[in-house]
Amino acid sequence: MRKTDIVIGLFILAILAGIIFWIRKPEKDLQVPEDMTTVEEEMENFFNIEIPEDAEKAQLKDVAGGDSSGIATRDQENGTFVHVVLADLPDPEGTDFYEGWLVRGKVGDDNFDFISTGKMIIAKGGYLLDFESRDDLSEYMGVVITLEEVADANPETHVLEGSF
Repeated sequence: MRKTDIVIGLFILAILAGIIFWIRKPEKDLQVPEDMTTVEEEMENFFNIEIPEDAEKAQLKDVAGGDSSGIATRDQENGTFVHVVLADLPDPEGTDFYEGWLVRGKVGDDNFDFISTGKMIIAKGGYLLDFESRDDLSEYMGVVITLEEVADANPETHVLEGSF
């Protein structure tokens, strides 16, 4: 064998070894910083409660230009529709209050419909809504939280929105 054949063979083996190493190289584990938490975890920590894992969840995002947030859940328990909202909202002024809504369809559609799920109450430094109904409201996929301004001519402002 000639010296050049040996060098070429070693070069080809080195390239193959590099390719095999590159293919079999374990991917680096992506580490999520410990201070990064989901909205669900933030709400659980904020309210010091645990949100059931089996409940359907919707993240509520601020649509009023602020930094409010929330999470809504819904579940069917023993024939009862249960809907809960936890939200981090600023305190309203005077007699104003926050109200929850479930929405079916889109505005302008023939089957567009909405129902009030009630007034939110202050709970553990945030706002809570706990709604139950014997009716099956699973078609209501949208969740809206409004600020009801009692003394204003335009009494309703959407604050949080989300959907299941």
